[in-house]
Amino acid sequence: MSKASILTAAATAGTLLSSVQPVAAQSDLERQAQCELSAIRDTRSPLAVQSIRSACNWLVLNGDSLLNASSKGYYVCLVRQLSGAQSNEAAAAIMSACRASNPL
Repeated sequence: MSKASILTAAATAGTLLSSVQPVAAQSDLERQAQCELSAIRDTRSPLAVQSIRSACNWLVLNGDSLLNASSKGYYVCLVRQLSGAQSNEAAAAIMSACRASNPL
């Protein structure tokens, strides 16, 4: 997992998540696809890929809600840190660290 790919994924995810647009089904699908594409690119762990997809979905659906503000950090952490994970063991350790640093 290169530092450049992490920074690129983080910047892309941040841009996608902070954009204020009218919510429409197509724009949600596009935002989720962009989030996934930015993070999954060099990821080989099936657990990481699934977790990134789930986190991107959660962020698109709930990321702008003030009611979910306390959970947002965890999902952003997953997208940023799981990018490039090479094994399920590494993915599990990253997920655990994200949970510990962003309790729900």
